[in-house]
Amino acid sequence: MKRTYIPLFAIAFLVGTQAKAQSVKDSTKNKDAQQVIDLGLRSEKAWRSTASTYTITGDELARTTAGNLLNTLQGRIPGLTVSTGSGEPGYDNPTFYVRGQSSWNIAGNRLLILLDGYPVELNAIGALSPYEVETVTLMKDAAATAIYGLESGAGVLSIRTKKGTQSSKIQISANGRYGILTPIELPKVMNAYDYTRLYNQALQNDNLPIKFANPELYKSKNDPYHPNVDWYDELLKKTSTIQDYNVTFRGGSDKARYFVLMSYTNFEGLYKNATAIDKDFGTNAKYTKLNLRANADIQLSKNLSIGVNLSGVTEDKNTPNGFTAATVFNNLLRVPSAAFAVKNPNGTWGNSAVYNFNPVQLLQQNGIYNSHTRNLQTAFNVTERLDALVPGLALVGGVSFNNQYVGTYQKAFTVQSFELLKNAQDEPILDQAGNPTYRVLGASSQSISDGGNQHWNRTAVQVGLTYERSFGKHTFSGIAQARRQNFNHDGQVYQVRSQGLLGAVTYDYNSTYIVDLSASYNGSADYAAGQRYGLFPAIGLGWIVTNERFLKDNAAIDFLKVRASYGITGNMNEDARFLFEQWGVTSGSYILGTNNASRGGRTEGALPNSGFTWEEKKSFNFGFDMKLWKKINVTADVFSERRTGILDQINGIPAYTGFAFQRVNTGEVSNKGFELGVTFKDKIQSFEYYAGVTAAFARNKIERRSDIPMPHDYLYQRGYRIGQMRGLQNDGFYQQADFDANGNLLPGVVKSSYGVVKPGDLKFKDQDGNGIVNMFDVVPINYAKLPEMTWGFNLGFKYKGFDFDAFIQAVTNRTVSLLDDAYDYTHPFVNNNNITIFSNNAWTPETATTATSPRLSTLNNDNNNVQSDFWMRNGNFLKVRSLELGYTLPHRGFLRKIDLIRVFVIGNNLISWDKLDNMEAERMSMGYPLMKSVSFGLNAKF
Repeated sequence: MKRTYIPLFAIAFLVGTQAKAQSVKDSTKNKDAQQVIDLGLRSEKAWRSTASTYTITGDELARTTAGNLLNTLQGRIPGLTVSTGSGEPGYDNPTFYVRGQSSWNIAGNRLLILLDGYPVELNAIGALSPYEVETVTLMKDAAATAIYGLESGAGVLSIRTKKGTQSSKIQISANGRYGILTPIELPKVMNAYDYTRLYNQALQNDNLPIKFANPELYKSKNDPYHPNVDWYDELLKKTSTIQDYNVTFRGGSDKARYFVLMSYTNFEGLYKNATAIDKDFGTNAKYTKLNLRANADIQLSKNLSIGVNLSGVTEDKNTPNGFTAATVFNNLLRVPSAAFAVKNPNGTWGNSAVYNFNPVQLLQQNGIYNSHTRNLQTAFNVTERLDALVPGLALVGGVSFNNQYVGTYQKAFTVQSFELLKNAQDEPILDQAGNPTYRVLGASSQSISDGGNQHWNRTAVQVGLTYERSFGKHTFSGIAQARRQNFNHDGQVYQVRSQGLLGAVTYDYNSTYIVDLSASYNGSADYAAGQRYGLFPAIGLGWIVTNERFLKDNAAIDFLKVRASYGITGNMNEDARFLFEQWGVTSGSYILGTNNASRGGRTEGALPNSGFTWEEKKSFNFGFDMKLWKKINVTADVFSERRTGILDQINGIPAYTGFAFQRVNTGEVSNKGFELGVTFKDKIQSFEYYAGVTAAFARNKIERRSDIPMPHDYLYQRGYRIGQMRGLQNDGFYQQADFDANGNLLPGVVKSSYGVVKPGDLKFKDQDGNGIVNMFDVVPINYAKLPEMTWGFNLGFKYKGFDFDAFIQAVTNRTVSLLDDAYDYTHPFVNNNNITIFSNNAWTPETATTATSPRLSTLNNDNNNVQSDFWMRNGNFLKVRSLELGYTLPHRGFLRKIDLIRVFVIGNNLISWDKLDNMEAERMSMGYPLMKSVSFGLNAKF
């Protein structure tokens, strides 16, 4: 049971003396001593922070041309892994992991995202423009995140938008860019001739009659009866476009400051000839976004100030009606070139009853699906200085309302398609007039519908005190606050509600020795009464070593801070709520009365988890920040975490008991790793140049997880990584010499429990030596799909108006499975599948020693569908994420009246290296493809 405490220490520091306040002393050698780190609800000078954080600017994010702000973070922040989503416009949200993965529950890895100090949803952040972002800060250790309590166990990402500045004139900025995008890599399927001849070969392997009498007929490009269709070429353009334009206004006085942004983004899809039927009725994938932001800070009196942040975003996403992008690209991969023609000889749409998916027809004539999203994000803050009562004390409060509504509109049409009928000789069946005959597929219809399918809102209220004051060599600063927030969305019966107190105090002595105490006492209505609240404390210690006498005048080390932290954080999980209760659930029905009326039945639900609680993480962090020779900055961290209370299934209960149990908080995971960042900046006359490298490593280990009893240690998940690849170990292919004349395996040859095997099927190692390969021979192999290590490399220069920047990302210690992520790509003919170049060297008696894929077959083969290292690949990759070259026009002639005009070109994802043949490693070339781009743009300031 969780104990409850009242964190009085969080506000005790507010009882101060009336001594005269002094300014905070910055006696470090670091010229950036005034740099401030955004910690969400509070901020701290960089030299004084004991937390592990990393900050990048909106200008850095703008170097990536993307419709989604979240995708601009790829590789930019050490410790933040951005798992790429789809490349489809408007549906490209990634998944975030901080310091790897320390829970097997999705919500256990869901980081808290703050916008100007208030929590928001991931998909709302993706709609922001990088030009309205001042900074993005990742908070990684307990010293930074403990004040967020049971929402912060997976880390906190704080986004701070731009504010107004005191200026004698309005600062106007205009930015525009136009980008051309192309797919990084599409799957390569075989042409109609290769498909038909290899399909015949597969049938012969299955002892079945061949289907295609003369594959040579399919070499032609113009034979409608023996088609050879490149479906990718028929449906997709070579390029698509993205354009982004915005204008900002910034300025103000000592009484009021403002920042205003207006932005327009348009992201076109890859679909070809989407307006062929009607130029006003285009069905191409499209994402259009309008951003409006107005931030204002007003000084109402000497002591009273208010801040207002308003943001409105509208998003329109168009896609073809009736199917998703995943469906389209799955069928582009699955439908063979020889299946049917785009259009039949009589001009009707071609199709086949087997596939029933003509992508060109469906794109052009099935209608359009429009999703209209409206995001409203507001924040109102008040600060009243209370120096008259206690110097350095201030009363702060705020309220935030974030809302999203999604409405849909559909124009749905269907038209008939026609299957060309053929005889056993693969020739068209003609009618009495000598014309081909067809089977009608589908019917014609039309409809229009609209409605709303998603609505969520989040409110947050917070009020408290802040304090900052110095007494000689002693400096105190801190915050004490009460917070409450509600989150509600469609399909949710009970709101997600949390509330609590938080406090933090930072003390430094002589700008050298730093102590940071923080804690939150908060809870959620998701848990049982008496167990809803918990205390989440943390301590951080810092030592500015360069302020000591022995380093005071050191010529090499300009600044050196050593820091350490330890604390407790937690994670709620909206996917698992109220598990302490037992519910009645629908089950079967019963009959009443003489008329046999049926009534729905109910039965007892799963037995409750009486101790249901949140996941808890205890973490230790040690790091240092250093500056050398006024040119080199180094930041390094090592960390160790242990997460407990992870929800897990209860295994080993016999089914005959009839018992079902809720998940229980018994899982445990440890996680260790490091992060490193090194930057170098220098200047030779007018030539400025810089370089940097970042590295992040995180490796987890399951310490405790429920498993059914197993005969071997390697079969348990305990002791291995979350998501660790597991499978059989491949031992080549079964060869003809392994079988007798009747097709039976010879004595001594390992047998498969996964069905009857033949020469050319995968052969596996017998781990336990019993002569049969089965589930007890599955072993841990290589790594997980989520990379353990991420690298970033950055370099650039500025010289006489020219500027250049390059950023490269690499991920290592990553394993992917073709069986999991690219099944259709690697399993030809089964379930009427197509064949790709993956199978261009399939096993035959002639290729027995050189084959790279199993024998071809049209029948489902369980043995070749078992997870094994044969299907696993090295998932490491290196990508040139961005290359930017710009030129700032000199202030000459009429340009003297303009502060800046800069032209630039940006390339994103232009070059990729990986270990996969004919696929890109990041998304395995599956679904809507990831894109590379070249953009041309202009920046102007007035």
